[in-house]
Amino acid sequence: MNTRNKVFLTVGSLIGIGLIVLWLSYIPLGELKEYFSRIRPLYVIWASLCYLGAYFVRSLRWNLILRQSMKIPLRDTWLYAMGGNLVNYIIPIRAGELVKCWFIKKNHNLGMAQSLPSVFIDKTFDTLAIISVIFLIPFLTIKLNPALNVLLAILLLVFILSVGLLLLAAWRKDLVLKVLTLLVKLSPQSLKARMKELLEQFVDGLNLFEHKPAKLVWAVILTMIGILLDGLYFYLIFEAFGIEFSFLMVLFGYTLINMSYALPQPPAQLGSNEWMMIIIFSLGFNLTKSSASAIMAFAHILTALLMGIVGAFAFAYAGFEVLKMIFKGEKIDG
Repeated sequence: MNTRNKVFLTVGSLIGIGLIVLWLSYIPLGELKEYFSRIRPLYVIWASLCYLGAYFVRSLRWNLILRQSMKIPLRDTWLYAMGGNLVNYIIPIRAGELVKCWFIKKNHNLGMAQSLPSVFIDKTFDTLAIISVIFLIPFLTIKLNPALNVLLAILLLVFILSVGLLLLAAWRKDLVLKVLTLLVKLSPQSLKARMKELLEQFVDGLNLFEHKPAKLVWAVILTMIGILLDGLYFYLIFEAFGIEFSFLMVLFGYTLINMSYALPQPPAQLGSNEWMMIIIFSLGFNLTKSSASAIMAFAHILTALLMGIVGAFAFAYAGFEVLKMIFKGEKIDG
């Protein structure tokens, strides 16, 4: 791992620890213990299945996008995605996206420059969630505090930029290539030719849905199913605690939390998840801070376990070598 990433992780970890300490000083710990004693295991099992199901649906979407380059078994794309997600969870420098491409290169002999556009396009569809959030606002009785307004504005900007790049790649590929080529000029002379070739392959890959409207429709449908499964997972966590709450409110709030992962995060979302829960569900939706904190603390532990178990299996299946490359600071390319 290079010096810049080490500094980023160290600073991020310190910020996360600070956020946790601040959160612990803000909530009544005695009430958390009371809430945890109420947990109903059956709801936790169903919630876990929904959580993993949401990722499976997204891996199906990625598989659909990848078919532009080659056919890969759905089992493989799911495990590759889970392995990459685990890396992004533990080391939030977006190295997980490269890990997914490295798995494909190692196990299916497809160059990383050829598979990377599919990862970008797949992640871009996740930004459609912000449209779902905005659509739900008129149907909810919520108080949009300044923090929520700022978060919505930032996430909407991320959506506009990512979708805008896809649309430009479909209609004005030459313009996108010209803009991205400007970045090449900042690279060393010895790398310019290689980087220009990679960019051309990348932009060609972005032009995926041209003359293929059915594939686009299916990708959108799978995205919506994934968002609903996410909401159902978090709603079942509420049910596990015996807390009655509107499904639409849970869907709105948890989608916002998920969308916030596009912003810089401490490793394993340490502290940031807990405060996002307070900002959205307690300050915004009037849920008590103790109940909101209990739900997020439990959900954070549960998702970490699920992500860790499935992610570890994914690396055992697809290859551990890439982890050594990340931690040694070696270049992941192909």
